This record gives sequence, C-alpha cells and structure tokens, in this order.
Amino acid sequence: LGTAVALAVIHVIESEGLLDHVQRMGEHLARGVMALGHPAIRGTRGRGLMRAIVLRDDIGPAVYAKALDAGFILNSPRPSVLRIVPPLNIQQTDLDEFLAALPGILDEASRE
Repeated sequence: LGTAVALAVIHVIESEGLLDHVQRMGEHLARGVMALGHPAIRGTRGRGLMRAIVLRDDIGPAVYAKALDAGFILNSPRPSVLRIVPPLNIQQTDLDEFLAALPGILDEASRE
C-alpha cells in the first residue's frame, strides 16, 4: 500500500508539472523580494519554494509577529533571517499579495 501511494504521488507531481511550478514560483518570490529594494532586506537565498530573506538587522522575530498578524505564516530561525516555505501549489497571486504586504510589515517591525 505504501509503495502504491508513493507512486501515485510521483505520478501527480510529474503529470501536473509541480516541480516546474515550484521553480517558477520560487524565482518569482526571490526576484519580487529583491525588487522591493527595501532597506531592511540584505538578500535572499534558497531553492524552489524553500526561501529565506536575509535582513540587515535582528528584526526577524518582530517581522514574524507582524506577518502572522497580517495572515502570513513564516518563521525566523535566526534574528536576521526569515524563512518562507509556502505550499507547493501556491499561486502567483498569493505570492504577489505577500510581496505587496512585506514592505509595510518590515516598516512596522523596524519601528519596534
């Protein structure tokens, strides 16, 4: 049974082009973060949809709290790093909504 389930999952991943989608959305997210040109952002790193935003200051915990209040789930494994791991089937409009909200979230967190 376990093997049949694994094969079914692999079939869905391949037939629906999930890996290509993940790559495209991850690149869109990384480019979008950097295009913001926000002074709190030092850079991004990661692959696919497992991404990190590297911050210039140790505001990660405050950004996490503000993002959660705004309806976005991320975490801050280090004080100057935000980790973003959205669902693999996330759509570009959802990422754009996050990117539109991110500058305000960063600004609020920077004031704390």
